[in-house]
Amino acid sequence: MPDSTDDLPLCTACGKCCHLLVELTPLLDDVPEEYVVEHDGVRCMDQHGDGACVALDSATQLCTIYERRPKVCRDFQRGESLCRRAVLGKRGSLAAPRASL
Repeated sequence: MPDSTDDLPLCTACGKCCHLLVELTPLLDDVPEEYVVEHDGVRCMDQHGDGACVALDSATQLCTIYERRPKVCRDFQRGESLCRRAVLGKRGSLAAPRASL
């Protein structure tokens, strides 16, 4: 039986999810400050003009801060719906679940 991710590229050297807007979780994420930007009061990973995360190495398509990458990036799973949307080029954001008000 084929794997449910057989139609997706391997994570290494893909980098499609690294073109999603990544919201940082206060008191949890410890990324270098020079990679952070604020959007409407929300701290996020900065992006280049093409939407790529500033921590993404354009030559290798690998994260340059892998050991310090945001938790939401650590939790991202190959094959989940957001992964499939990213691979298909549909923009979105990668944000930690928010508490209900």
